[in-house]
Formats: sequence, C-alpha cells, structure tokens
Amino acid sequence: MAEKKVVRYQLERHKWPDEIEAEKKAKKKKIELILLCIFCFVSGFMVNKHFGKAKVFQDKKFVKLSEVYDIMSNQFYFGKDKENFNEQLINGAISGMVDAGGDIHTAYMNKDDSESFTSSMEGSVVGIGVTMYSLDDSAFIISDILKNSPAEKAGVLPGDQIAAVDGKKVTGKKIDDVIALVTGKSGTEVSIEFVRGKEHFTKKIIRKKVYGTVFSDIKDQTAKIELRTFAETSGEEFGVHLKDIEKAGVKNIIIDLRGNSGGYLNAALEIASYFIDDHEVIFQEDDHEGNVKQYKALEGFKKYKFNKIVVLVDQGTASASEALTGALKERADAIVVGERTYGKGTVQIPLPFNDGSMLKYTIGEWMTPDGHKINKVGIEPDVKVAQEKAFITPMPKLNEQVFKPDTVNPAASSVQIYLDFLGYPVDRSDEYFSFTSSKALQQFQTNHGLIADGNIRAEVCKSLVSEMIQRQKNESYTYDLQLKKAMEIATKN
Repeated sequence: MAEKKVVRYQLERHKWPDEIEAEKKAKKKKIELILLCIFCFVSGFMVNKHFGKAKVFQDKKFVKLSEVYDIMSNQFYFGKDKENFNEQLINGAISGMVDAGGDIHTAYMNKDDSESFTSSMEGSVVGIGVTMYSLDDSAFIISDILKNSPAEKAGVLPGDQIAAVDGKKVTGKKIDDVIALVTGKSGTEVSIEFVRGKEHFTKKIIRKKVYGTVFSDIKDQTAKIELRTFAETSGEEFGVHLKDIEKAGVKNIIIDLRGNSGGYLNAALEIASYFIDDHEVIFQEDDHEGNVKQYKALEGFKKYKFNKIVVLVDQGTASASEALTGALKERADAIVVGERTYGKGTVQIPLPFNDGSMLKYTIGEWMTPDGHKINKVGIEPDVKVAQEKAFITPMPKLNEQVFKPDTVNPAASSVQIYLDFLGYPVDRSDEYFSFTSSKALQQFQTNHGLIADGNIRAEVCKSLVSEMIQRQKNESYTYDLQLKKAMEIATKN
C-alpha cells in the first residue's frame, strides 16, 4: 500500500434481483460478495410516517380479490396443511400486484428482507475490515484490506482465502453464511484460518465497528476515490477523504464508480456539491404526473478544485452512480472513462408497514442537469476502455473433474487466459487445452506448491484467480486497464 493511502470501511452488500439482472446484462464475471442491495432514493432514507397505514379500498374492483381471498382462506383444501396460510395469501397478492407493474426496481419485501435492506443503508458494520469475493462455495478470497482495520493490523493480505472461522470449515457454505461467522459484536474475538499459497495460518482478530463506503489512495499528485455504494454516511465520508487529499497537495482526482449500483440519491447530491457551485442544477426528477423538480448543489459544502476530474464507470455503474456521473460530466467538466453504464434512471422510495415488511416503489425518473434521461440508455463514456479480459472471465466451476492436455474442455479457455495474464507462455485461449499450455500450467503449479502434473483441477483454478486478485489489488495501476487509462488522462498536460 502507498504511504498516502487513505482508507475507510467498505460495507458489504447483498444482491437483490434487480442487481442480479443488471449483472447478467453486463456479463460481469464477479460473484462479488458485496452483500446488501442498494437502490436509488430521492433523499436520505427515513421512515415515511406521512404515508400512514395502507388505505382500505371499498371499490367494486376489489370485490373479486376479496372473494378469491375468502375462498382460498376458508375453502381451499390444501390450505389446512399450510402454516400461516392467510399471511401467505396476503403476501402473494401484494407481490402479484407489484410484479404486474413490470418494474424490476419496485419490490415488496418481507420483514427479514426489509431489515437487511434497512441495515445496508447505515454505512457501518461490525467486523474485521475486509471485503472478499466468493468464487464458489469453497473459495472465499479477500479482495480489500482497510487501512487501520483489525484485519490490516493482523497482517491479512488481499488474495488470502478464508478456510475456517472459529474452527468451522467454510467449504460448502454460502457467502452470507461466511459473513455471518466473521461479523459479530464489537470487542469480541474471532479466530480465522487463512490460506496464502500453500501456507495455512490462523489469526485471532478483535472485531470493531467501522464506518465507511469510501476508499482512497494517492499516487504522485493524483488521488483515486472509490465509492462502492451510496449509504447514509457516504457524503460525509467522501468529504473527509477530500480533506485528506487536499492536505496532500493533490492536483487531479479519479472517482471510481465501477460496480456501484447506487443508493441514496441524496448522498450523490452531497458528493456532487463538493465539486459544483451552489445553486447549480445537479439532477432533475420527472414524476408520474409529468412535473419536473430540480435538485441543486447544496449550500455550505466546501468546494474542491482539481486540474482534472476523471470518472471511472462500467456496466455495473447504476442509479445514483449514474446521477453523480452525469452531474460531474455536465457541470464539473469531468472526463468519463470506461464502459457504458447500466441505465437505471428511476427513483424509488420505501413504504414500511407495521409488521416490518416494506414496499419499495418507483415514483419517478431522474434526468441529468441538461435534461437527458438515462433509464435503459446509460451514460456513454468519453473514452471507451474495456477491462482486462482475465478479470471478466468467469472461474470454471469444477468438482472432482481433472482435465489433461490434448482435450477439449470448458475450463481450458479460462485457465489459459489466466495463465497468459500472469505471464506464463500459453499458445491459445479457446477450449482446447494444448500441451504448451499444460507445460505453462505445470510451471505455475511448481511455483505455487501445487501438484505439478500440468492438469486442470479445482484447486488450480482457485490458485490462479487468487494470484490474479493479488496482482489486480496490489498493482492496480499496471493491471487495471481502465484505471491505467484514467491515470494517463488525469496526468496528461
């Protein structure tokens, strides 16, 4: 890590259906564990008391619905065998109405989902201060270590794999289960077994509450701020990072919004207000009645000036991330680099119910300061740059399969792409596993203490991906092609 690196805690996010759909459309390789879903809101998340209780309709249109409910709850033969069947009927009816709207961003959440959603917006969690990837149900690889976090103090490094937590092996568990084991009450101790290469070691780490959704580091006179979600605290945290960056005499800034699926639109408004003059329009909202409301830069925010502002985006950049991108592009002369964004330009608000459930529904569509809508369109970058192929190539899912050279198999393409990225001499990247590539793999196995037979198996794939993550995280300005281009643009006279 660079000496001037400034890091805050990264909140893990659960991926809800609309985010999963976004990733499918983007063809992203990461099954990133970032656990809790974020959606775009008009302002800071609050319990909307003014909505009150759900209205009771006495309209004739609801007669049929009432009759069906009465029949299903009192006469349906299989209903007697179902626990809480009346509640299931009501929830099913609500979900059916919501789904009939055809909007993937409007959703009805039960109590558990609602609680997870609400906690995701707080911007803090108790843990050890890491983020990780879930490659499958047996490989949980650390991707980021937070500055001054319990994990950093314990010597945990990017690329380390979690093998067990408090003596419980994580093989076969889901990523949510592993997170639940790692997190806990502040001040409590957790024992984690890690794998680094062929070495197994155990660290006893004291959990603590850490805030943050923002990462930053400084290279020469250019700072990079990475924002992975827009939570309640994001605007304030972003400002803290900007203060540190200003003290370091930074001239240029790169704002990394890749993979950021959004969150509080109010947080985007606050962040934009650090760069855009007071009273300038930052974004606009078009409601269901055709009224347009303008949101302007907030007063009282310190203004930071840089020679160049570069915004990094990709197909996973959505919602509030796109709002911020559009504002910086049109009002702060930012240069947008990367790939076309996802195109989620709708605004949602939550309606909580007394039983703990919640309806999150779309109330409008937002526009850029110049009036451009991006829903289902996205934002086209000023400079298009595709990511390194190895980083978007999915890891093969293997169980006990072993693939030898001179065979055609589905894992060969990924393995050969990984080897090529890591500098091993392969001669192709399709699904034919050549003898040349097998020799390259054998050399990799030797270098990493694995069975050096040149054959493809699950442990080899995991080791290859772990090595790539370490390169990507520790030497990102070399191996991250989009970041590399952003740095070139930021520092070019």
